[in-house]
Amino acid sequence: MVESGAVFELIELELGSPERRTTELNLGVLFHLCCCAEGRAQFLSHGGSIAVVAKRILRVSPAVDDRAVLILSQICKFSGTSMAIQEMVDVKAVTKLCMLLQADCAPYLKDKAREILRSHSDKWKNSPCIFSSLSSLEYQVSS
Repeated sequence: MVESGAVFELIELELGSPERRTTELNLGVLFHLCCCAEGRAQFLSHGGSIAVVAKRILRVSPAVDDRAVLILSQICKFSGTSMAIQEMVDVKAVTKLCMLLQADCAPYLKDKAREILRSHSDKWKNSPCIFSSLSSLEYQVSS
């Protein structure tokens, strides 16, 4: 599926603001495609990929929150280039992850968001838009 350009097409579909159920399905498939290196590479090659996934967090449904966080986790864990990490700040994906920590959502999802934030906090801590969020996260981690 990756070779056929499915990742690119799913992101393009999401840019068109589809209905809730379509977004749930799109992000579900995107997550599975991002489980392989080729899928993550194709995901990152699309200029709007991280932005569209981050935008869906806390806006569509708990199922979308789950898949979006898992996609970002795959990207950070296995394809966390400095450019991708900086893009997460620029498109407010990091801010969304911080907001997720305060939202009423599943504990495992908060744990996954914390894991992502911790994994790159050394690079994100100098960003003025997330300084207070990461400072409180570091406090939570050390307590």
